[in-house]
Amino acid sequence: MVPPAASLRTYRFRPPSPQSGHLARPRLTALLDAKAASHPTTMVIAPSGYGKTSAVAEWAATHDGDVAWLTLGPFDADSSALGASAVLALQALARSTGRADLAQLLSFDAAELAPAASFDMLTEALADVEQPIHLVIDDAHRAEDELGDGLLGALLEGACDALRVVIVGTGHVEIALSRLVLQSPSAVIRASDLAFDAREVEGLRAEERHPFTVEAILEQTGGWPIAVRAVQLAKARPDHVAHSQDSVLRRYIDVHVLGTLPDDIERFVRSAALCPTLTPELAVSVTGAADAGTLLERCVQMGLFLDRFETATGPLYRWHDALSHQCERILEQRDPGRRREILRAAGAHLSAEDPLASARYWIRAGDTDAAVRTVLAGWTRLVVGSEAGSLDRWCASLPLPYADDPRILMIRACAQDVIGHHDVAMMLAARADARADEQAVTPGFDEVKARARLFLIDDRAELAEAIGTVCAQLEAPEGVELGDRAALQYLLGWSELRRRAAPGLMVQLFATAATDAEAAGDPTLARRSLGHLAHALSWAGRLRDADDVLTQRLELIDEGSWASYAGGSAATAAAFAAYWRDDQPQAIAAAQRAIRSGGSAISFPGAARMLYAFAAAASRDVPACQRAAREVRGIPTETMQGVEWQAFRHASFAALNEAAGRRDLALKAVALYENATDLPLITVVLAGVASRSGNAREALQMLRRVEPFESISYVRVSRLLAEAVVVWREDRRAQARGLVEQALEIATPEALRRPFAAGGLDMRQMLAEQLSWGTEYETFLTGCLTPREADGPLQSLSDREREVFSNLRSSRTMQEIADAMGVSINTVKTHQRAIYRKLGVASRREAVRLFA
Repeated sequence: MVPPAASLRTYRFRPPSPQSGHLARPRLTALLDAKAASHPTTMVIAPSGYGKTSAVAEWAATHDGDVAWLTLGPFDADSSALGASAVLALQALARSTGRADLAQLLSFDAAELAPAASFDMLTEALADVEQPIHLVIDDAHRAEDELGDGLLGALLEGACDALRVVIVGTGHVEIALSRLVLQSPSAVIRASDLAFDAREVEGLRAEERHPFTVEAILEQTGGWPIAVRAVQLAKARPDHVAHSQDSVLRRYIDVHVLGTLPDDIERFVRSAALCPTLTPELAVSVTGAADAGTLLERCVQMGLFLDRFETATGPLYRWHDALSHQCERILEQRDPGRRREILRAAGAHLSAEDPLASARYWIRAGDTDAAVRTVLAGWTRLVVGSEAGSLDRWCASLPLPYADDPRILMIRACAQDVIGHHDVAMMLAARADARADEQAVTPGFDEVKARARLFLIDDRAELAEAIGTVCAQLEAPEGVELGDRAALQYLLGWSELRRRAAPGLMVQLFATAATDAEAAGDPTLARRSLGHLAHALSWAGRLRDADDVLTQRLELIDEGSWASYAGGSAATAAAFAAYWRDDQPQAIAAAQRAIRSGGSAISFPGAARMLYAFAAAASRDVPACQRAAREVRGIPTETMQGVEWQAFRHASFAALNEAAGRRDLALKAVALYENATDLPLITVVLAGVASRSGNAREALQMLRRVEPFESISYVRVSRLLAEAVVVWREDRRAQARGLVEQALEIATPEALRRPFAAGGLDMRQMLAEQLSWGTEYETFLTGCLTPREADGPLQSLSDREREVFSNLRSSRTMQEIADAMGVSINTVKTHQRAIYRKLGVASRREAVRLFA
């Protein structure tokens, strides 16, 4: 079985194992120790072949403190994803060590937070660390100019005292971090430092019993580590490399390294080395050797410039860049047909599990048509996955006429929309349509456009039509590959979630997407589908089922652009459930987490702002209502992506106005939506405003208009209670009692308290009579009617935590607070973490600002 795509990336968080024949270099280890101790960021910058990774890996293995590791990949050029990856590397360290003082690193998801909030959380999580943690960023040049931006940029500036960073890469790192290099030139380790000195070459000679003198080796290689290593391996004297390193090294590798290997290993390496990173399965595909896994292990044992990484699904291997490059150049000169054959085999092997990597191989093979076909087959998974930005850059890099293909332009439109550039997305979509109109036939364009409409259109009726079209694609007899099916089901669920017309279908799509994504080896999509499933369940009034999903341990960080596009689903689901259970402090805290996620305002954070307003109004906490009013201004004012955001704003302000005693303003919003038939949540909330204003019959009529949504528990319960109030007013008490019992029967299993607790005077009198008459649900109903304190989120703090919070609002340091309270600093930090968790904040600054 081909390993899932995720397994090709998990090696990023582990340094390579030492190669056979590796020479310990204590000189470099001591140099790295000194630099890392003196500077918040140490930079190891040198061309390929200077042993940067090997030297830093040796230092990491021997360093007294803990070291987290992150190797960047070919598409890691997005600052938000880089920041999330850095946090994920630190979390991998926390899990592997099990250290208690690093446990708080596992309490947050950087991809669900804005960079500033992630930085605050990271700083707080490392507050208890006695010695700095080190984070190595290997192959940092792959990040290009994004290296110094976002969360990672803040860490490189040394803004987190408990974290030191070691950057490893080629000369582009110096360009990207030029200001840092100029400010701290002594923090840079360069090629001259990494070159072998006479003592190290002597160590190699003694180990391998070379006939050449130290002086001869240094004269011929200039101390260039890969050339020295080649001499060690081949035991042959190279030509002088100082004049043309590339061509001389190529000849030397060809004749003296590869040419001296056993025949089976030589044949294998000449083919397999064209794949810089590979699994045993990929090696089988490109070499045709059934024992490729064994041959890879032999290469590692022989020290053939091959790093080995252990992943959750087995070993993964990475050739040294210089060897891989030279092997491809050699084969290109000697047998270009065989080179193309190998690259095509790699492209075909990876087409299902990693379409972008596959497309890169097809491009190298000179088959742009195959590359485009691969991307056209898998683009949906890439856009809703973690690679929207990488996909857009790849499409933009295509030569003409491919870059102007209407299908490619439409895919770029979707990627740009996910990245957050909606205007650019619409321009690309318009150009795609125009190009399609110019061409007689563009095969597959209609299919691509149908899916693209799910991203780009705002009209609800058009969205419903687009959903139907894409559902037909999913049901087509030719079928869809499992990974793409999971992505398509997720996209349809996401679209139904915005349309909010079919609660049951929403739940089914996300549940199936989660299952299929897990089966396809895509844990990121599976995790995200579960977060959206929790939201769909809570919106559908299935709070217990939402609880079951939310309690699952979903520890994998979502690194992609989609987290910004549609992040915060789980926190919004938790806010939803807490609101309907009338646990308003928890609802406010969860809504704040969702808002802080950094997700788009037209996604879950927009819904969370509305829930924040509902919960604050229900709590009658004046400061909370004031903060909620400020947040509501961040909700869009028009229908976007099929969501009537203006209705969210109006309902939010109606709830806040009613709580502030401005009932006339609240009733204006009621009048706007009294005839709504497709906004169940908004209708329930506004019907409550109408009922509490004495307009019980109007409230009942509003709820009857959303009868198609009565499968939603809070809609049906609210309608039953509204009808009970009307008949109770007409003195039909027995009928009212029956309606209330029906409502209680539905609400009790879900702990759905809000419809009962939110009632006006008539409802409360009716429910009090229900208790007098006797009810099977006496305990639940009594709990609903028990008055709750309106102290806001601070209500959830213990007396000791309130004392700590009072000190946190001062200018005292943590040690000064501990001294003033007569406790240890660790005790204060324990209370501090509990306070942040209960208040739904990430840092001291945010907690103080929350109650300013």
